[in-house]
Amino acid sequence: MNFTQGGGASEAKHNHKRLFKKYFVWLFSKRSAFSLSFLSKNAFQIRNRANGFTLAEVFSPLSGGKHTPAFTLAEVLITLGIIGIVAAMTLPALVNDKQNKELQTQFKKTYSELNQVARLFYNDNGISVSEYTADGNFNKFLSQLPQYMKGIKSTNGWTFNDIDEETGSEADTMPYYIYPIKGNSNVKSHCDVAGFRSDISGRVYSFNDAPRAGYNGPTICVDINGQKRPNRYGIDIFLFVFTTDGFVIPMGQENKNNYTQTSNGGNQAFVPSEDYCKYNESQKSQYACASFALADKNPEGEGNYWNDFLKNIK
Repeated sequence: MNFTQGGGASEAKHNHKRLFKKYFVWLFSKRSAFSLSFLSKNAFQIRNRANGFTLAEVFSPLSGGKHTPAFTLAEVLITLGIIGIVAAMTLPALVNDKQNKELQTQFKKTYSELNQVARLFYNDNGISVSEYTADGNFNKFLSQLPQYMKGIKSTNGWTFNDIDEETGSEADTMPYYIYPIKGNSNVKSHCDVAGFRSDISGRVYSFNDAPRAGYNGPTICVDINGQKRPNRYGIDIFLFVFTTDGFVIPMGQENKNNYTQTSNGGNQAFVPSEDYCKYNESQKSQYACASFALADKNPEGEGNYWNDFLKNIK
């Protein structure tokens, strides 16, 4: 896969620019005699032919039977070839830069709107989504979502109990395939207890288990561009968590009421950012990518998330 390559685009464009400059300096210096000769010998003709002259006339032998130097066919073809090669190398990077920027904008908008939902719910009910769902009201909360999320509706009732008889996999019964950040094997959604929902923007939402009392949750998985590709964790599928104080945080962000892997297992566990968001074919490795995506920080080291981290995905 070469969906997102962009972190090295600026360096590549700089190299291409130097290549253009080097070649054309040589080419035009070689033909400078033609330019000076043409202008000096034919200035009067050019000035007095205001009604226009053809490109063939300009580059044809002029005056006195002498052959004025011009660009050869080979030089023109070489120039066009270089332009084509550089364009082929540069355009994919530019396209991926644009796609990454769009995904980053969608991610930020999703995060902002989820927090609006959490705050509105808290203001209306005097209790956070975490506290409300932990008190046995998970299904009731789902039924109230249309009050807080514009145009949201259930699109599929899939859960982890829906298993393909031939493959024995829940992933094969999902309404559309999703994937880890790398690899071509589809995986099941981490949020697998309440089906799929979509809103007016086309985003796809699914939920995980209600939290235990006093802890953050539930986890909500969001495909920020809907069923549009690539449908991969860490690129357009991210996990967020409702908090006991009435907000939403990205999976991986520290909070005193998070679950930990040691004290609480299973789907309710919170994935710390320092342990995950890796390039591999395990979906669990990308659960905490949302925290890095929000901070625009490369989990592998130097650089940012939306270009430097995603550029190595193939």
